[in-house]
Amino acid sequence: MFGGGLPIIGGIGGLTGSKTRLKGSVVLTRKNALDFNDLGATVMDNVTEFLGRGVTCQLISSTIVDSSDNGNRGKVSAEASLEQWITSLPFITVGENKFSVTFDWAVDKLGVPGAIIVKNNHASEFFLKTITLDNVPGHGKVVFVANSWVYPQAKYRYSRVFFANDQDAGGTEALPRRRAP
Repeated sequence: MFGGGLPIIGGIGGLTGSKTRLKGSVVLTRKNALDFNDLGATVMDNVTEFLGRGVTCQLISSTIVDSSDNGNRGKVSAEASLEQWITSLPFITVGENKFSVTFDWAVDKLGVPGAIIVKNNHASEFFLKTITLDNVPGHGKVVFVANSWVYPQAKYRYSRVFFANDQDAGGTEALPRRRAP
């Protein structure tokens, strides 16, 4: 997993070519919180997490196109795993859990995140509420509102993509946002 570094590390304003660490939070409800009889889901998910195959996320740029690798879609980050799935149960309300996630993302090279790919490598589904990135350089807070069940990756033939709830999108959405993988 990623370390507990500073929310944003970079040069003046966080807009240098070096890697910038974007720190975010994920709010979700595990299946076992909704179904108290499914102890097997908890055990299997913890084993999967222990083996390093938990829940991962990848940011997709809404402003910078990757013309070489993915058909003129937005640039995509490396995968980042949810932190402390096994050891932390920080309940927000009954059944809700909040996890941290840290991305390596250089805004000047990758742009502003506008979508996110979520992969569930666990054995059971979970209900994803929101993913929030705080302090995106030059942009501020970016919120992805999902309110959706995310089933295990093996049940999908496509990526689960969620889009940012961008208040500045007034008809000027960039091409990468419309063509996310």
